[in-house]
Amino acid sequence: MAALHLPKTIDEVLSLSGVLRAGGTDLQELRHMPIFGDRPVIDLRDVAGLSGLEITHEGARIGAAVILQHLADHPGIRTYYPGLAQACGALANPQIRNVATLAGSLLQAPRCWYYRHPEITCLRKGGDTCHARGGDHLFHVCFDTEPCAAPHPSTPGLALLAYEAGVEFMVPGEVAIQTIGIADLLQPEGPTAIEGGLITAIRLGPPLADERSAYMRASNRAYAEWALVEVLVRLRIAATGTIEFARVCAGAVASTPLRLTKVEAALLGQTPDPATFERVAQLAREGANPLPMTSYKLDLLAAGVLEALELATLAPPTPQSLVLVLGAP
Repeated sequence: MAALHLPKTIDEVLSLSGVLRAGGTDLQELRHMPIFGDRPVIDLRDVAGLSGLEITHEGARIGAAVILQHLADHPGIRTYYPGLAQACGALANPQIRNVATLAGSLLQAPRCWYYRHPEITCLRKGGDTCHARGGDHLFHVCFDTEPCAAPHPSTPGLALLAYEAGVEFMVPGEVAIQTIGIADLLQPEGPTAIEGGLITAIRLGPPLADERSAYMRASNRAYAEWALVEVLVRLRIAATGTIEFARVCAGAVASTPLRLTKVEAALLGQTPDPATFERVAQLAREGANPLPMTSYKLDLLAAGVLEALELATLAPPTPQSLVLVLGAP
């Protein structure tokens, strides 16, 4: 049986070697894999300094151990970063959302059945073959850019990419907190920059006034879990009635969440009307090279972008100013 450590401080965590456990929603399944072996478990339950949440005029700092339902319900996140709240409130189910942590969700392993099979050694487990390519890849990528065909599974990762978040972390032997961009953390080769370290918090920039946002997901309700396609849209409409700011991000379609920059560029300066949205939504398909079983995702993606754009225009705008500095509830 693997040893269990219950450190109290970040320094204690960094002095140990093993598998980190926060919410632990996926750890028990993963521990049957040979690559995990009998490594000690480092439980982060009692570690101080990982669960705060503060919003100021300079932005938000969200502790790595904040649970996802907390983010979905937090009045400050719902008011000033509504897309993040919407995404966290829509994923998985209430039982998972009330246990899973933000950092744990960002670092979760792929949901590929070949990766998770204890007797199959795929590319992600040190082998030389992506078995999904010649097998069942119905839920895999439609933007095929990496040897591994599994999509990135993190809905919060998609949302934080839309908000261009930063990731605070600490590594053994360093006393200073370091920061990388969320896009670097979510790369398919994994968080190599923080290997052996610990994520301590996520940073968001200052709230954007008059922002409207919407999140949508298409999922197979027979499984009621991870999205087939998900989209988050952030818009700001100028006094002239045209779009002056746009962020459009897609998840579950590639090995990392994607910013749909062509869609964003096509929205700028345009009137937010049905004809514009119909036209630019089709741009979401550009650059895709689906696998034989995943071309259906392109239809879902274009429809998802269209729906999210329409919903965003109906959403209430964020406040003109931060009227209240909100800390952890």
